[in-house]
Amino acid sequence: MSGFDHDVVIVGSGPSGIAAATALWRAGIKDIVIYEREDQIGGIPRHTHHPSFGLLVFKRPMTGPKFIRALVRRCPDVRFETNTTVTALGLGGELEIATVSGTRTIRARHIILATGAREAPRHARLVPGLRPQGIMTTGALQQFIYSSKLRPFERPVIVGTELVSFSALWTLRHAGIKPAAMIEENSRITAYRPAALFARLLGVPIHDNAKITNIDEIETLKQITIDTASRESMIIPCDGLIFSGSFVGENSIAAASHLTLNPRSRIPQVDQNWITSDPAVSAIGNAIHPADMGDQCYLEGLKTGAYVAKLLAGKLAPAAEFMRIQHNAGIKMTTPSIVRLEKTGETRFDLAFHVTDAFNGTVRVSQGKDVLYHKTRHCLPTRRIMLKNIRLQSCTADKDQPVSVLLMG
Repeated sequence: MSGFDHDVVIVGSGPSGIAAATALWRAGIKDIVIYEREDQIGGIPRHTHHPSFGLLVFKRPMTGPKFIRALVRRCPDVRFETNTTVTALGLGGELEIATVSGTRTIRARHIILATGAREAPRHARLVPGLRPQGIMTTGALQQFIYSSKLRPFERPVIVGTELVSFSALWTLRHAGIKPAAMIEENSRITAYRPAALFARLLGVPIHDNAKITNIDEIETLKQITIDTASRESMIIPCDGLIFSGSFVGENSIAAASHLTLNPRSRIPQVDQNWITSDPAVSAIGNAIHPADMGDQCYLEGLKTGAYVAKLLAGKLAPAAEFMRIQHNAGIKMTTPSIVRLEKTGETRFDLAFHVTDAFNGTVRVSQGKDVLYHKTRHCLPTRRIMLKNIRLQSCTADKDQPVSVLLMG
C-alpha cells in the first residue's frame, strides 16, 4: 500500500456508507475509515424516530436510531472519525480533510462518496414573503424535538406531502403539536395515498393544488397566504412553517472536484457499478439519487463495497470508455447515468429513474435502433422506478451512441 494512507476512505456515515464498509470488511479489506462531519454517525435516520426503516434489511420495522445501531453491529471493527470534514477531492485518491486538530492531506486507493441528501430550504423554492422566525426543514425539526428536546412552535404548517412530510407529521404528534395544515402544489399527495388517512385521523387538513403566495410578519410568524385551485386566496394562521422533501444530493465535494457531473442535475456521473468518471472514486446512495429509502441505500452500499473489493484485489478493471444515458424531460434522473461495457460478450445492468410528474404509459430504453426495454409502467414522483436486467451486446454496441430512456404516452 505504498504511498497510500488507507485502502478505502468513505465520506459519510449514513446507511450507504456503513453498508459499503461492511461489504469491504467481509471481503477482506481491513484498512477502511469513514469520515463523518457531524459529531454522531448515522446520517438522516438517526433523527427519524418513526418505524419506517428495516423492512428490506431486517424484515421488520425499526426507528431510524435503532436501524443505524443494528447496521453498525454488522461492522464492529470499522473505524469512524466524526467531526471530520472533507474539504477537497483530488486526483490519485487524494483528499483534504479538516478536523479539530487542523487540516491535512491523505491518499486512499479508493474513495467512496456517500454524502447523502438534504431538503431544499425555503429560499431554494422561491417562496415569497418576509423572513420571520419559525421556518425550517423536517431535518431541523427532528433535531429540535428529538435531539434538543425543544418545542419550536405550537401550530405549524407542513409544506409538501412526500413520505418525509408525513415523517414531520409523526414527529409533531410525538411532541404533542398539532399542525394547522399540509400544503401540496399538485392535485394529489406525493406519498402513497393511504398516508393521507394518517393526516385525516389527526385532524390535519391537506390543501392540494395550493401554493404559498405570502409569508406575513417580520419577527414572529403569525400567518401565511396560499392560493388554491378552488379559491382565490386563503389565510392560514400559524406560528411555524416546515419545508419538507424536495431533496437534492449533497454533492458540494464532487462539484468542486475533477469529477464529471450531469450538467442539469449537478450529480456525479456514475456507471452501473457506481464508479464515477474517475475509476478511483465511487458515489452512492442519496447523493446520486435523492431521496430513496434508507434500506434501499444500504443494499446499494453492500453491492458497491463488494465491487470495490474486487477492484482492489485486481480481479476487475473498469473500462476507460463509457456511453452516456440520456432521458427526456419527464425524467428527473437515472442511476446509472453512464454505462461501461464489460469485456465479456454482454453487459447487463439495472436502471433506476425518478419522474418529475405522475406518468402512466410506455417506458422505452434503446440504443440507436436496438430496443433494450419496452413496457408499460405506472410512475409517481419521488418513487424509484427500477428496470431490471437491461442487456447490451458489448461487441456490437456503438460507444458513441448514447442509451436513451424515454417516457412515451
